[in-house]
Amino acid sequence: METTWSPDEGIIVTSNSTGDIIENEHTSTTLLILVKVLAVLAIFLCVLLNPLMLVTLRRVTSIQPTTKIFMASLTLSDLCNNLYWILALTELFAGSWLLGDFFCVVYSVTSYLFVSLSIVSLFILTVDRYIAISRPLQYPSIMTVFRSKIIVLSTWATVSIICSLVLGINGSRIVSLDTRYYLCLGHNDWRNYLFFLLAVVIILSIFILYARIAWIARKQARRIAAENQAGNGQGGRRINTRSTTTIIIITGTLIITWIPTVVKLAMASQSQWEPYDFYLASMFTQVLLLCNGWLNVIIYYLRNRDLRQAVCSLLSDWHQSLQQRFLH
Repeated sequence: METTWSPDEGIIVTSNSTGDIIENEHTSTTLLILVKVLAVLAIFLCVLLNPLMLVTLRRVTSIQPTTKIFMASLTLSDLCNNLYWILALTELFAGSWLLGDFFCVVYSVTSYLFVSLSIVSLFILTVDRYIAISRPLQYPSIMTVFRSKIIVLSTWATVSIICSLVLGINGSRIVSLDTRYYLCLGHNDWRNYLFFLLAVVIILSIFILYARIAWIARKQARRIAAENQAGNGQGGRRINTRSTTTIIIITGTLIITWIPTVVKLAMASQSQWEPYDFYLASMFTQVLLLCNGWLNVIIYYLRNRDLRQAVCSLLSDWHQSLQQRFLH
């Protein structure tokens, strides 16, 4: 209980600041535990599933080779996005940054690098799907295997150079001493607004492209149903809504996992943020991005029947191989 004198009213004013502090610490502890649990779970699922999907992708022949290249780029970026989090886990569980200033800058570069690669790879995959649906006859000539490889390689090279130059020179992160914890915190400068702008543009572009894909797919389904009805004189078949459901799942996942990060970038310069509160908020939004890694596996792999069958076949082959090795 804190007591203060108010000269204007001539009375003693009391405030329960101790209770507020205890409540804030309890909230911070609860959020910290939640972040730790989600981080460990997300890293485990991503490290387990993404390499398995990369191996499975090579065994499937029903998917366009160009689409497989873009899916592999997304999967690899999601995997790398989880592996760099080994640096963040040391800080998260130790309660302070133990790796020095240099690795603090390395952590900054790699965090923005792989997160950027993940969303850009998703954008490229979305563009590929849009071209395949809007121009199905011209797609093989527009998107060749050579062009798809050039697109992926140039994307990885460009994003790597930009992140290294923007974040590596005059590092955007320092080990902060202005807090009760020894943390690797970021500067609140123009770089936050730059990545905020890029994230908003890319996410909005993905939403617009998937809205167009949904409209084209529904239009084609109605045309096919009308042709069937005119040809056999019977009622048209029910329009397949699976593609629409998939699009809703994709956009919903983007909203859940990416919008908190976009909001955090927009509010990073607000003066009311305490260093430790800003750290917890940043870690929570980054954990949501980690979850996007294994959610992409469910959306783009496990919802596909051919890929599910390939996964089951691959696991069966590995199981038989292990049995034979131990039996002999």
